[in-house]
Amino acid sequence: MIRRLLFLCAFVPIALALLAANSLAMPMTARIGAAHATIVMSPDPPQVGTNLVTVTIAGVSPAALARTTVRYTTLMPSMNMIGPSGAAARVPGRTNKWHFKIPFGTAAHWRLRVQFSGGVTGALNAILVVGQVARISAVKPAEAMTNRSIAVPRSGMPTTPSDSMVGMNASSAGDASVWRNATFALLVVMFIGALAVLRNRRPATIALVAIAGLTVLAIAFAQSRSSSPSAGMASMQGAQGSAPVPVTLATVAVGSSGMTISAPANVQPYLVQEIVARAPGLLTDFRTYTGDRLRAGEIVAHLSEPELQDSARAAQSAAQAALDRQASVKYDASARQAAAVAKQQQLAYWKAEIAREKSLLDQGAVSVQGYQNERAQAAAAQSAYDAARAQLAGANASIQSARALAAEAASNAQAQSVMAGYTNVIVPDDSIVMKRLIDPGVYVQPGTPILQVAVVNRLRVQAQVAQQDIAGVRIGTPIDITFADGKVVHGRISSLSPVLDPNTHTAIAEAIVPNPGDRYQPGAFVHAILHAQGTAPRHSFAVPSGSVVGGVTTAIWTDVNGAAHRVPVTVISNDGTTARVTGSLQAGMRVVVTGAENLEEGQAIAESGS
Repeated sequence: MIRRLLFLCAFVPIALALLAANSLAMPMTARIGAAHATIVMSPDPPQVGTNLVTVTIAGVSPAALARTTVRYTTLMPSMNMIGPSGAAARVPGRTNKWHFKIPFGTAAHWRLRVQFSGGVTGALNAILVVGQVARISAVKPAEAMTNRSIAVPRSGMPTTPSDSMVGMNASSAGDASVWRNATFALLVVMFIGALAVLRNRRPATIALVAIAGLTVLAIAFAQSRSSSPSAGMASMQGAQGSAPVPVTLATVAVGSSGMTISAPANVQPYLVQEIVARAPGLLTDFRTYTGDRLRAGEIVAHLSEPELQDSARAAQSAAQAALDRQASVKYDASARQAAAVAKQQQLAYWKAEIAREKSLLDQGAVSVQGYQNERAQAAAAQSAYDAARAQLAGANASIQSARALAAEAASNAQAQSVMAGYTNVIVPDDSIVMKRLIDPGVYVQPGTPILQVAVVNRLRVQAQVAQQDIAGVRIGTPIDITFADGKVVHGRISSLSPVLDPNTHTAIAEAIVPNPGDRYQPGAFVHAILHAQGTAPRHSFAVPSGSVVGGVTTAIWTDVNGAAHRVPVTVISNDGTTARVTGSLQAGMRVVVTGAENLEEGQAIAESGS
């Protein structure tokens, strides 16, 4: 009986401790539009010193996650003091996780605001107590109408802004849920102890029951002290009161004529080429592997084919023979040309001689017989000249035929020489080997792919532009590409997809940028900012991204003589730092950047530090 009593008395306090510890280490989850956001504190509950906060977003596409920027701000309401703030960093290797560190210097209530912009837009608000998370809420459309955050109570913390300091004071006396659990456990121990005492009234039994009860009270006291803020917080209860809400303010500026578009992008090689065999042959001297860097004109393999070399030599010999015949025919034609010229001169002599003999005949100085002999010799000269001309024409025709044969032989010799030269496999550009498609020792035919190479001294950056932004992008639009090492490369859009992807509703805007030293590898993801021009409506204004709050209508809070005034706006663009909006604003107006999550119309506000 005593062993059973000891077991039950020990089991109940242990269960109580585990239950309380579990309640202090739950992650915080809220919905922002279609997304689910989860915040995990480490340590949980948070302590004085550096605390790691991890933010996880689920339920949206990778493209939306890539465009999302996460920023955070903290505020200690009891002291009207702005705490640490900044941008969260994406967890390496995880596209849906961000983390940041908050150094809490004081044990007190802290208000944490996590602002999402870009692919996911909205905010999470949490009230933190050193050692425990009190409340988390998401800025949703329904809440924006009254500007009251939805409280998700944890461990009995207050659920309205006005109750925050009351809960703060109460927590100094201990966590109410811990004492409720302790009361229940104590009743159980007393009930079991009463049954045991009725059956066995020995002093040892009564002492065990008393020890079990005291153990429950001691554990509850220790848990309540560890989950409450440090002493002295009750003295700050009146700090909230009717004092103005501390906020940070910024000035409205006139928007520029252009807008910035944030888009995820990927890197592709400038060219992808397949090196093919241009002649048949056995692949030899092929020692290139994946990742090798090649230079333009470099020989990467040979094709062994003896018949090509023999054919080239035979064609060269035929071409030389044709040239020799052409030279011989030209020489013969030159000789016939000289003979024809000589015959022509003889004919001219006899024609002049006949004219002289005719004059002498008319004068009776020569006989008729002598004149007839002269005419016969002139006719023979004419016949010899005609024959020489015919032979010259034949020689010229032979020249043309020999010339044509020589040209044909030379062309054939050149073709055979080119084919023989194709036995060297040459790379046309500076490139890097992506894949080796065939092994050495294989007999290949013309057109057989041997290597796949990529030209990477320039890169094609392909940005995925959302359909609502594509109208502002055109050929020549400036683009800034941020690589993983933080380096920014500037370029201009060189091509734009004419259709949208039906699955992602984005269009590809491509820019060609230099890659000196082949520093960046194709296939990587980068972040792109496009600077569209002339697409913004008139009368637009530039405000900090943190000043834009969601709701049924997107709005910002302005400072009107120390009172909060809600102004509905339309967001044109938001790069996570600066938002361009239209609405009933004027340049120079002051807008609330931090501290707007729980504001109400007409509520008194004051800039922190003023």
